Formats: sequence, C-alpha cells, structure tokens
Amino acid sequence: MRRAIVLCAAVLAVLAGTPTAAHADSLAQPVWLCRPGMTANPCGQDAAGNAAGGALTGRYPDGYTTGLDATVVHPDGTTSQEPLPPPASPQVDCFYAYPTVNILPNPLLLTGSNPPVARDTETAVTLLQVGRLARHCRLFVPLYRQVAISGYLLGAIWPPDFETGYQDLKQAFRHYWDNDNHDPATGRRRGVVMLGHSQGAFDLTRLLQEEFDGDAEHTRQLVAAYLIGADVRVPVDAPSGGGSDPVSTFQHLPACSGGPVPVGCVIAYNSADLAPGQGETVSFGHAPDPDHRVLCVNPAALLAGAAPGATTPLRPYLPTRQLLKGNLLTPGGSLSPIMGFTPTGYPTGFAAYEDLATGACSQTVTSKGRLDWLQVNGLDQIKSSGDTLGLHVLDFNVDAGGLAALVGAQAAAWSPA
Repeated sequence: MRRAIVLCAAVLAVLAGTPTAAHADSLAQPVWLCRPGMTANPCGQDAAGNAAGGALTGRYPDGYTTGLDATVVHPDGTTSQEPLPPPASPQVDCFYAYPTVNILPNPLLLTGSNPPVARDTETAVTLLQVGRLARHCRLFVPLYRQVAISGYLLGAIWPPDFETGYQDLKQAFRHYWDNDNHDPATGRRRGVVMLGHSQGAFDLTRLLQEEFDGDAEHTRQLVAAYLIGADVRVPVDAPSGGGSDPVSTFQHLPACSGGPVPVGCVIAYNSADLAPGQGETVSFGHAPDPDHRVLCVNPAALLAGAAPGATTPLRPYLPTRQLLKGNLLTPGGSLSPIMGFTPTGYPTGFAAYEDLATGACSQTVTSKGRLDWLQVNGLDQIKSSGDTLGLHVLDFNVDAGGLAALVGAQAAAWSPA
C-alpha cells in the first residue's frame, strides 16, 4: 500500500508539472465545511449553534446523514444507548483544523486560487473528532488546501507546500474573527476554543503564535487551545517560554495545569501504547535538548484535578460504520486507508467503551533525547499502537469523553472581559 501511494503520487506530480513547494494563490474568500447557519451544515447547527432539526446530525456532501449518539459498551459486553444532549445556544465557539486525510494531491488546487470542495474524507474526520463538541460550542471548520500523505512521503525529493494550506486557515480565522466572533445580543466578543490535529494542529500552532501569543485582545477570548498530535515544546520546569526562549513553541500562552478549571491555556499530547524500548522508533514527542520537553496534558487528569502524571480512566468514543458511511467491503468508508481499525456496526454514530482504557502522561529517555507521550493502556483489543505513529489516528478518540467534558467545563468557566 505504501509503495503504491508513493508511486501514484510521483506519477501525478510529474503529470501536474507543478512543484508542491510553489504556493498557490490566495482564495477569493474562505471556504467552509461547517459554519453555523450555513445551508445543509455538515455539523448540524443553526446560526445560534442549536441543533438544526432538534437533534445533532452529521451530514455528508451527498445528503447522507448520521446521528452522533453513542452505544455504550459495558465491560460485560452488554450495551446501552447514550443520546447526545442537544446544544442550548452555546456561548463560545470552536475553530477546528482537521488532520491530513488526502492520500494524493489534487493538481487543480496546487496553482491559482481554485477553492477546495468538501468531500467525504473531510466530513468524516470532522464528525469523528469534533462532531460531539457541537453541544458545547458553535463549530467553525474551514476547508484548506492541505499537503497530502504522499507529500510527506515524497518530501525529500519534492518539497511539500505547507504555506498554501496555512494561509487558507489564517484567512478563514480572520474572517471568523471579523464577522462571527461577536455576540449578537451584547456585541461582546465570544470565547473561542482552537482545536487541531496533526497537520491541522501544526498549522494552528503557527496561527496561535502569530495571532494570540502576546496579543492581549486575542488572548482574552481564548478559552483553550487543543493541539493534538503535534509537538508543542515547553521548558522542563515552566509552562511557556517566558518571552525569550526560542526553543519553546509559545512565549506567553501557558500549558494548562492546576485547577479548578484553567482557561486561556494549551492542551497537547501524542497518544500511544508503548512497550519498553519502543520509544526508540516513534517519530513524535522527542525534545531537542535536556532543558525542554514535548507537552503532554492528560485531559482526564486535568478535569479531575489530579497530578499531571496520574493514571486516570479514559472514555474512548470510536466512530462506527454508520458515522463513517462505511459498508461491508469498506467499513471505514472514505477513511478506510488511514484508520487502521475495523469500526463496529452499531446503529449509532459512536461506540463508547466503559472501563476499558486508562491513560497517563509518561516520559522516558531514548537515544533521540527525552520522550513525552500519553500512554494509553487497554485499547489494544481495538487498535494496536504503531511503531512509528503510536495511536496517532485515534488521538482525539482515545479519550473523546474526557475531551468533550473538559471543553464543556472550560466553556462554562470562561467569561467575557
């Protein structure tokens, strides 16, 4: 499969005749996958963030719909239904950048200003990672011209263009900030939760550096930043760089810690189920020097007020075949090539596993230096941890219950200036 992807990408790049390092032109305007009130909103929200139609429902480009409720799988194998409570005019917003889901690049998007078009892959990953957060916030999800998986594989010979996708996200954020980040009743700015995974998290990290870190106006509105599946570097003994540390990712935005519920801070982790010695092979979580570490914040520990390294119960929510628009031949739907596990056939959008997994922020020293990650135990019967990427594709889902509860608690704790 990997060789086929590389070969197809190489052929396509030659046919396109356009180096991926050449930036495309700016979009005429942002292109939204989800925006409250938009027609046939895939995230199912009206302009106020309430459920359009009474219950939160995900919607694919061809009109296929899926519920976002969960089937709870109990330790004894029995199941019960867990409805997703509808939102009640959420008071904060969520701005989300999805991870790499394109296997091959689209040559039409590599030049000019041709806008991206919503496809099943972007819709599926959005619903499985943040769809259930719609009960806590209005969801803003821009489409962006991302680097495809093949771009990573061919990076040594064909420099990937990360700038085009980043500028798309930045343009969308500024449009949101100027046009949507105001409460229609009070005129005050709204709080915003920034969420990204993998490539989306790296792009949002840069956006936070440029738009928030050290900017008082923006920082006042930051409920929290969730940078999942990306290496956020902090000093070993400090929550941020303090203003003069070029190695630290942020100089002023601190890592989330302490209680009761911290806001205006950063949550980041890379999840894996690593056996002793396996840290030598993973590609994430390595600090560049002994004075720094890659940030690991366990959402469940933070919410419980437990010590940062405490082992806590996790609440995995994994997408079902129903949510992924799968079938018997391709149960993972459009995401089958990258999911790496077989989704269940429950009639709900998610399967929630009770008392199955635990997690703890862990660290060790490898030949590459210090390694920090979220150690997830108990999920191996569903998805094994990869030697290179760990549980990367399920970073959001290994504790989706804890993430949603924490976002809800932070949204409630945040107050406008």
